[in-house]
Amino acid sequence: MIGGFSWRRLLVLLRKEFVQILGNRQVLYILLFPPIVQVTILGYALNPLIKHLTFAVVDESKSPASRDLIEAFSANGVFVPQGADGDAAGVYRAVQSGAVDAGLVIPADYAAEITRGAPGDVQLIFDGVNSYVANLGAGYASAIVQQYNARGEPPQPLSPEITFAYDPGLLTAWFFVPGLLGSVLMMTGLLASASASVREKDEGTLEQLLMTPASSLEVLLAKIGPLFVLFTIAMWASLLLSRLIFGLPFRGNPSLFIGISSIYIVAAISIGILISTFVATQQQVVLISMFTALPLMMLSGAFAPVESMPPFWQAFSLINPLRHYITIARDILLKGAGLDVIWPNVLALVAFAFVAIWIGATRYRSQLR
Repeated sequence: MIGGFSWRRLLVLLRKEFVQILGNRQVLYILLFPPIVQVTILGYALNPLIKHLTFAVVDESKSPASRDLIEAFSANGVFVPQGADGDAAGVYRAVQSGAVDAGLVIPADYAAEITRGAPGDVQLIFDGVNSYVANLGAGYASAIVQQYNARGEPPQPLSPEITFAYDPGLLTAWFFVPGLLGSVLMMTGLLASASASVREKDEGTLEQLLMTPASSLEVLLAKIGPLFVLFTIAMWASLLLSRLIFGLPFRGNPSLFIGISSIYIVAAISIGILISTFVATQQQVVLISMFTALPLMMLSGAFAPVESMPPFWQAFSLINPLRHYITIARDILLKGAGLDVIWPNVLALVAFAFVAIWIGATRYRSQLR
């Protein structure tokens, strides 16, 4: 099926595909700009941290100790205090109505309890409907209380010094951008390659193409070539913008990153071409591509750690090429890791690309049988 490979036929087919894509400005725009724009915008928008949580404060103590506690909550910008009239019931109503994200009630005897060495009881109220914000807010509040308690005497026996390696500023964009880059390339690679192949069916040129002396592998490589070049350009443009806007480091070997990214782009395009062999219309392409790409993105670790998934899905994600590419990209860009560290992920990515190309070439020629 793939015998009689000819570089001359391949170059002719590549020229045809390049002319077809470059002659369509709309397609060219869709292929180049979405990866660049989406990585830039989502790098700002996606942030697992929360800040500026408004919280209603009822200070019944009205003492220096209570004011000191309120200052401790508002010092780091996570909580923005707002005065509240009334008592704890008024705070509950404010949280219930959505006017604030949380509430803090300091009882009248707070200062007296602190003065005599007893723990001062305060009440924190969070809106549990948004469980994500409530959990993070409660975690922030617990850390603030611990730091506040550490001011007292005697000091706590442990005074840990925490160092964050590779991302000392804990910049979330550094975590998200490699994941976003891989996800966007996967999504657009699937859609673009599948749509281009299905368009051959719509225009009636697929049969003519498959009747040529070219082998299935030559036809498949010709389909991959132009898209590969355009997606590579989009990838480097996205990385350059991420460097300029977010300060994303590039600590690893550029040649290694280029080689692995090339394998990943080929795999993404090959999956799209494989999808096109199962569908007949553009509408089906969109539906199947979304159905395929979204689970790949959700199980990749791009937006949520793989370690937070149930054990079954952690194991299942090992067959996800996006997971391996994101791991590789973060290790190379942020840690400067070499092939001796990432070789298992590289091996999995190479295997997936090979299988996708082989199945795609097999099915592409069999469409007219």
